[in-house]
Amino acid sequence: MNRSQLALLLFAAGSLLCIEGCTDGGSSGPTVAYSSVGDSNPWFLTFSAELEKEAEKRGYNFRVTHAQSKIEKQISDVEEIVARKPDYLILGPKDTEGSAEALRIAKEAGVPVIVVNRDIRGEPGEDYVTKIYSDFEWIGEKMAEIVHDAFPAEKKIRVVELHGTPGGGNTIGMSKGIRRKMEEYDNMELVASQLGDFNQAVAMDSMANIIQAGTEFDAVICHFDDEAIGAIRAMDAADLKTGSNPDNGEIIVVGNGGTKAGLKKVEAGTYHKIVSVTPYYADQVFDAIEVHKKGEKLEPYIRVDDIVIDKSNIDEHMPTGY
Repeated sequence: MNRSQLALLLFAAGSLLCIEGCTDGGSSGPTVAYSSVGDSNPWFLTFSAELEKEAEKRGYNFRVTHAQSKIEKQISDVEEIVARKPDYLILGPKDTEGSAEALRIAKEAGVPVIVVNRDIRGEPGEDYVTKIYSDFEWIGEKMAEIVHDAFPAEKKIRVVELHGTPGGGNTIGMSKGIRRKMEEYDNMELVASQLGDFNQAVAMDSMANIIQAGTEFDAVICHFDDEAIGAIRAMDAADLKTGSNPDNGEIIVVGNGGTKAGLKKVEAGTYHKIVSVTPYYADQVFDAIEVHKKGEKLEPYIRVDDIVIDKSNIDEHMPTGY
C-alpha cells in the first residue's frame, strides 16, 4: 500500500466514523454532505480536505463519503446521505451517466445538489443547483496547443494520448478539447490513445506497450500528472529522453494537475508543461451554497480558473503542489 492509498484509507475511515457517529458536531450551522469519487489520487484527498476546512471556517457541519471509484457505492452513499436530510449535497460524480441516479435520489428527497469536479447528465435548476469545476475542454485544447508550439513550424508532430477513466466528464472533456485543437493544425497526428486511468502504474504499462509496438511519436499528452510520470518512467526504461527541446530528440510530455511529484518533474526538466487542475476551490463551492440559501440566482456552470505551469513560474507554484 502506497502513501496515497494509506492516506485515503485513514481519511475515509475517519469520515465514516463521522457519518455514523457525528450528528451536528460542534456547530449549529447548516449540514453539508460531500459524496466523493473516493479515488486514491492526491487530487481527491486535497479537495476533500479543502471542503472540510472551508466548512469549519464558515460554521457548517460537514460530512463526507468516499465511493472507492465505484458507481454502486456512490449511489448507496447518496441514499444514506439524503436519508439524514442534509441542507446540501456536494456531489463529485464518478461518471456522467451512472452518477445521474444520485441526482434523482437527492431530488426525490428534496436535497439541493452542487455538482463538483466533473460533468454529469442532468438539467440545471431541475436536477442540481449549479456545476463547479475546471473547463476540461479548454484544458484539452491548451495541452494540444502547448505541444504544437513546442515544435518548429510545419514539423510533423506524432502525438500519443494517455486518457483518464472512460465515462468521466473530465476524460470526455479533455479528449474532445485535444482533438478539436489538433484539427486546427495540419501537422499534428494522433498515433495512439491508450488508458492512463489517472494512475501512474496503468500509464506506465500503456506507454511501455506503445513503445514495444514500435509506434513512433514525438509528444505525449496525459490527462493527469500521475499518468505523465508513469509515461516518463516507461520512456526512461526504453532510453527515450523527455524534455523541452525536440531538436535534441527530446519527447515533449504535457499534462495537467499540479501535484508535488508533477511539479518536481517540471523543475527537473523532464516534464514540459502542466495545465493546472486546481483542487483549491472550496470557497467557490460554499459561496454558491450561500448564494442559493439567499434565494439568489446562480449560473448553471461556474468555471474554476486554471493556468499553465512551466519552468518560468515553477517556484511560484511549487508551494501549492498537492
